[in-house]
Amino acid sequence: MNRDAFLARLRSRPAGTHLPPLPDPVPPRPPASDDLCAAFTEAALATGSQVVRGGAAELRAALRTFGRAEAALAQEAAEIRQLLGDLPVLPPGADPFLAAWGISLAEAGLAHTGSACLRRTASTSLLPSLVPPRAAIVVPLKSLYWELGDYLAQAPASGTVHVVSGPSRSADIENDLSIGVHGPGEVLYLVWEAD
Repeated sequence: MNRDAFLARLRSRPAGTHLPPLPDPVPPRPPASDDLCAAFTEAALATGSQVVRGGAAELRAALRTFGRAEAALAQEAAEIRQLLGDLPVLPPGADPFLAAWGISLAEAGLAHTGSACLRRTASTSLLPSLVPPRAAIVVPLKSLYWELGDYLAQAPASGTVHVVSGPSRSADIENDLSIGVHGPGEVLYLVWEAD
């Protein structure tokens, strides 16, 4: 087939007929917060993350196992200090690259993708979710949304949003997958129920 015949064939087709129909990008929303939590857990596990749901006692026990009694880089938040208890924490101003793990408080969880939204502001650092090889992210149960648009419709306009969707994954041009190169290689989501 020559060039002119090929172009004539393309022009004779209605626009878009050579493409398969697109699937619905977002599945229907679950109606209740328990369903949101189940959907969040399922999606987060699919990304290679770990998920623990419970009150402060259950989350504190999970942190002891995850933290392995090593020094943490902790976000400055009252909820984080409450959960850490006597676990070792790097002092303010210490080199963040010395931390074996980090712990952050998410502003929201996205059930559709199993992601957590953290906001960077003048008083809140993203370092605990980016620098250490393991990251624990506390997601309040009452802050679960179905998708990013739902969260952004209610989120304050200040600061930048950092979305964590499981362990860091990078692939080179030959599709050689590496875990933990540009961020944590292990992610633990702590879904915090009101105590």
